[in-house]
Amino acid sequence: MQYICLKLKHLREADHGDGLNHLSEIILNKWWLNYLSIMAIMFFILNLNSVMAVQDDRLDEVQMIRILLPESSVVEKETYRLGDIAKLEGPDPHLIERLERIKIGRSPLPGRDLSVSRSIMLSRIRSAKIDTKRIVFPGSQNTRIQRAALKIPGKDIDQSVLSYIREVYSGKDIKPRILAKTRDIFLPRGEVSYRILKKGRHLKEGGYQTFEIEFNVNGESIRKVPVRTYIKLYKDILIAKDTIKEDHIIRESDILKVRRNVDRMPSAYITDEKNILGKVASRAINPNEIIKKTTVSAVPLVKSGDRLMIVYETPNLRLTAPGISLQKGGLGDRIQVRNLQSKILVYATVQDKNHVQVN
Repeated sequence: MQYICLKLKHLREADHGDGLNHLSEIILNKWWLNYLSIMAIMFFILNLNSVMAVQDDRLDEVQMIRILLPESSVVEKETYRLGDIAKLEGPDPHLIERLERIKIGRSPLPGRDLSVSRSIMLSRIRSAKIDTKRIVFPGSQNTRIQRAALKIPGKDIDQSVLSYIREVYSGKDIKPRILAKTRDIFLPRGEVSYRILKKGRHLKEGGYQTFEIEFNVNGESIRKVPVRTYIKLYKDILIAKDTIKEDHIIRESDILKVRRNVDRMPSAYITDEKNILGKVASRAINPNEIIKKTTVSAVPLVKSGDRLMIVYETPNLRLTAPGISLQKGGLGDRIQVRNLQSKILVYATVQDKNHVQVN
């Protein structure tokens, strides 16, 4: 347009005639009419395209797959899919079926929950090679999922362990207790079974002991729960009534039977009188001292300094020699003996008060 105006201006300046001026006005008017017509046509075409675009968008919205997320949902398995946590709507059932089968992630532990956002779902959908432009979330943009679980109260676990202890110590005077209360646990749903195991090496019958409950669901080990206990075990034990001197033969009047908690006592304590009556004290025993197996011994058949016969015997040969004992010993004890003929020291087993045998 600027170019035409410059041309007409150039003609006016060259001719300076009225006719040319009139001609230029006519040309300018026609040009403006044509320009306005072209602009009107272009404006109509642009409006038509925008209307068609709106109609196309409305058509696309009808074709969309709508994913409706609830506020929360419960899943059963270790992993969850889109169909487990959302409702899908749309005109393409084949695409909806594909979307429902898409794995979103791992389920939370039983009894716990987690939040799943729209972005996570879209990421999994893209990984499945599905165009996310055809998907809309008309409602909530996230949801919370919880793993379906079976609650096992901690107090039931503790009671099961206490019952197991009483069964193991059946017929004994015990007082078991739980050191720390067990918390509630959550297991996946299914057929639940359990077994109780004793942990560690416990040389004593009572005292601190740890038990472990192993829970199985549908035959598979799911969880192990430790339970710490303390067990008081009461028994009748023997103590010295008064001071018992060394080498004194123990009689019934020398001992007393008392009931004590033995969980912290050495395992060598004696509970049966038959195991000590008629034996001798291997050392001095103080009043009220617990009598143990190491503090008594059998009455010696041979004393230190006794003369006896040393015997060496085989199936075809038997030799004897006089000797003298250098130690005291009971039946079956090995003691040191000196051969009076050769002056050699040997170890021999006491057979009776007059004979020892060399092996």
